[in-house]
Amino acid sequence: MSIPNVLPRYLDEVVYISCGKGYVANFTPPYLCNFEHPPLGKYLIGFAELFGFGRFLYLFFMIGSSFLVLVLVRFLLGSDLLGFLAGSFLILDTVFFNSHRFLLLDPPAIFFTLLSLYFILVRSSLTASAFFFGLGVASKLSVAPYFIVLAYVLYRVLPPGFGVRVFLRRLLVFVGVAFSTYLATYVADFRLGPYTILQHHLDTFSYISWRHGFSVPVALNGLVKLISKIEVWRYGGEFTLIFSFVNSSLTLVNSTFAQGSGYLLHVGLGLGSILWYLMFPSLLINSYHVLTVRSGFKELLVCLAGWVSLTTILPGPLDWYYVNSLPALYVNTSLTIKYLVGGRERLLKPLITCLLGAQILITGLTYSGVIPYKIELPLPR
Repeated sequence: MSIPNVLPRYLDEVVYISCGKGYVANFTPPYLCNFEHPPLGKYLIGFAELFGFGRFLYLFFMIGSSFLVLVLVRFLLGSDLLGFLAGSFLILDTVFFNSHRFLLLDPPAIFFTLLSLYFILVRSSLTASAFFFGLGVASKLSVAPYFIVLAYVLYRVLPPGFGVRVFLRRLLVFVGVAFSTYLATYVADFRLGPYTILQHHLDTFSYISWRHGFSVPVALNGLVKLISKIEVWRYGGEFTLIFSFVNSSLTLVNSTFAQGSGYLLHVGLGLGSILWYLMFPSLLINSYHVLTVRSGFKELLVCLAGWVSLTTILPGPLDWYYVNSLPALYVNTSLTIKYLVGGRERLLKPLITCLLGAQILITGLTYSGVIPYKIELPLPR
C-alpha cells in the first residue's frame, strides 16, 4: 500500500508497534505500556511486525471488512448489486483506506465486530458471534456500543413462542463468552499481581473520562465532518517548557503559554467518498421509513446500526474514528438507494456503474495528488 505523501500520516502506530513488540517478545504486561487501550490490537501488531507481515495483515483487515459488508448487505437487503456497491465504496473510501495504511487499533476492532454480526445473522451462531465481539472490544473499546445491535438481533431471532426468559438466558451466554474472551487478552497483567487487571481498567476509564469526556462542540465537529467534510479547529498558541538539571534530576523551571484564538477550517476534497454527503441524510430517510412505514426486522436493524455507529465519532473528527462507523453508514446509504429505486431494478445497475466510476476517478486523482485530500483555510481571528 505504497501511496505518495498526499494522504495524512497517523503517528499513533509508533506507540502501538513499540508496545505490541514488547507484549509479544518480552511478555510485557499491557498495564505497563499504553494502558489507555485494550491489548489485543497491539498483540496482533507486535506479532505481525516481528514476523514481517504487519502491512499485509492490515490489507487483509481492509479487504475482509469490505467483503463482510458486501455479504451483510446482500443478506439484509437481498441485493447482490447493493452489496457490491457498499463493499466497493468502503474500500475506495480514502479515510477507510488511509486508516488501514497504518497499524492502528480501529481496523481489527471493526473487522471482528463485522465478523460478530456475520455469525449471528448469517450463520446463527451465538457463541462464535460473542467470541468475535469480545475480540473486537479487546482491540478497541469504541466498538462496544455495537452490543446494542447484537442484543437486538438476539431478541428478534427468537423462534415464535419463546419469551423474555429465553432471550435473557441467550443474552447471558453471549455476554459471558464475549467478556471471557475480552478478559483473556489481559492475562499477562497477572504477572504484576492478582488485582492488576482491575487497576488497569480503573486507570483506563479514568483516562478515557479525562481524554475523551463528552463535549458537545467536539461531538458536533465530528458530526459536521460526516455531513460536509468540514472540520473546524481552534489554534491555541504555543506551549514552551524549559528544563534544567538540579542535583542530577530533571526539573521544570519555567513554562510559557502564548494564548491564541485563531481558527482553522479544514475542507475535505478527496477525503472520504462522494457518498459521504448522503450518509447522514440516508440515516434520516431510513429512520422516517422505519417510523412511518411498516418495515421489517432487517430494515430496522440497518437503521439502528447506523445510529449506534455515530457514537464512535463523538470524541471528535479524527479520521480513524470514522473507520468504526463507515461500514454501517454505507449499509444505510445502500438501503436508501433501494428505497429510491423501488422495484425498478433495471435502474440499479447503471446508477451503481455511474457512482462507482465517479468514485474510482476521484480516488485515483486523490492518490496521485491531483485532488488534495483536504485543504486548510485560516479563519479571521
